[in-house]
Amino acid sequence: MKTRSIILAAALSLIIAGCGQKVSDVTTITGDLGADAPEMVNITIKPINFNRNFTVRNGQFKAEVPKYVEGLSKLKAGNITGSFISDGTPLTISFNEDKSLKVVSKYPKISVQAKYDAFNKSMQDVQALYQPQIEAAKDAATEDKLYDSYQSDVRKLCLAAVDANKDNLIAVSAIENLRYLLSNDQMDSVLTTIDTVLAKVPSISTISKSVSARKRTAEGQMFTDFTVKDQKLSDYVGKGKYILVDFWASWCGPCKAEMPNIKSVYEKYAGPEFDILSVAVWDKKEDSIESAKKQGIVWNQILDGQRTPTNVYGIDGIPHIILFGPDGTIVKRDLRGDDIEAEVAKHVKPVR
Repeated sequence: MKTRSIILAAALSLIIAGCGQKVSDVTTITGDLGADAPEMVNITIKPINFNRNFTVRNGQFKAEVPKYVEGLSKLKAGNITGSFISDGTPLTISFNEDKSLKVVSKYPKISVQAKYDAFNKSMQDVQALYQPQIEAAKDAATEDKLYDSYQSDVRKLCLAAVDANKDNLIAVSAIENLRYLLSNDQMDSVLTTIDTVLAKVPSISTISKSVSARKRTAEGQMFTDFTVKDQKLSDYVGKGKYILVDFWASWCGPCKAEMPNIKSVYEKYAGPEFDILSVAVWDKKEDSIESAKKQGIVWNQILDGQRTPTNVYGIDGIPHIILFGPDGTIVKRDLRGDDIEAEVAKHVKPVR
């Protein structure tokens, strides 16, 4: 598709562009906030414990803040709060009509702020290109093909952004977008290319831990135990039966949508060779109990799991349904819909 190629080419040129201008260790900010500006603005860069107020006169202020490109800096002016990247280039900050911040660098070709804006604009352009086509698709096959193309273009754009910005927020944002678009090995490979300073960014650290956990608990691996209060996964898994484990929460619509499929499998296969375990996570215990009754859960449950089980198995989204073998081997992960019974039927005969 020529239009798509043009969009991506333009985006990559903006991301990669550079020039001979120098970046400082300090960002000089000139603010023009208009007649209704407060008498003071506050700028914070939380990860480096920077928090200072700057005087506003006639709607204008000047500030010097440390360079910090691994995350966003916050500016608060009265009731208005906005974000920018303190990238070491001279920045001009003003308000857009909707009261959001307008941030312009004097040296856009070397400005992380400018490149970040260009990256976000390119992501929006790709979405704007595909969304109308996906919504207008007349059949599922066409919709799936378009969505695959959309994801492919997002991957290309984000991988190029990471490659060109290994030490700043653009890589962080791109990796966050790639989180569900890459395999564990692919994401692991991407994470090894970025600067070590980004490894301390909370979202990157979380993704890295999730990838490592998923690789330790991949299909074919032996199960990893966890304990919630006085219950262990090993109380149920590795005891000679196939066990289908459903990680869920009462507030999760897709979790509740899978319950009829799980219940059907339980009614058809539960017996000497097969059983089901529900593990409630990220939820209040009382809400899980009430919802379990409404959903007709009569099989074994572990309640109040919170993040312990999902951290162990690298689960970023629920429902997440795993089939374990009789000896505790992980047979299949992330089962949904008709695939739940199809996978169980490969190993267990119906008892009803």
